[in-house]
Amino acid sequence: MPPVRLGDLTSPAFAALAPKPPLLVPVGIVEEHGPHLPLDADSIQAQHTCDLVAERVGALVAPLLAYGNCSSTRNFPGSFSLRFDTLRAIARDILADCQRHGIKRVAFVSGHAGGAHMRALKLAAEEHLETDPAMRVWVLSDYELLDDFDARAAAGVDVPRWDGHAGALETSRLLAIRPDLVHGRGRTHRVEFPDFLVEAHAERHFPEGVMGDPTLASEALGKAANAWIVERLAKALREG
Repeated sequence: MPPVRLGDLTSPAFAALAPKPPLLVPVGIVEEHGPHLPLDADSIQAQHTCDLVAERVGALVAPLLAYGNCSSTRNFPGSFSLRFDTLRAIARDILADCQRHGIKRVAFVSGHAGGAHMRALKLAAEEHLETDPAMRVWVLSDYELLDDFDARAAAGVDVPRWDGHAGALETSRLLAIRPDLVHGRGRTHRVEFPDFLVEAHAERHFPEGVMGDPTLASEALGKAANAWIVERLAKALREG
């Protein structure tokens, strides 16, 4: 069965759902992803993950929250960033209306893994749970589910530990989901940020917008990584 999109339902159809299924909220961002990936890369990945997980666990998929908070990439052309408190407030409002509608299980699944971005979502969940402790709320970036993914075993590729933004794994995932939006490969760039230093122009440390090795990317690696993420998230939701 195809995933059920919350936004596709009529109001009476939603009202008739009893009990209310879990709600997956895909969270993206409009952000540079090197010279080879689209600005919507994180949104595309989050939507893909939520759609496939929804099929496995019988969940609803909320409309994509397409904006988020970015810091180190903010000064690149095309990046748009919500303020921390704006993102936090949006997430809190979503949770408040989930409570009003009787939705007891909610997962914010973010394609963007920025520190402030993720903290805003988690803080919103923590604050909401103070008033509704019976609700179950998951907040994660799908990349957190790749911590124990073995790229060599899955696709015969040695992905360096420092691979990240617009690198091998992210480029591979886009090749598997939307290859029409992948424009060649960016160049390898290993980023070394100064310890503890706060900078207004962190992008000078990765001038082409790449933090990793996209030259290692392949569709096969992307399919394996996407499947791993879906399986891990579905398992977490079933067991939670």
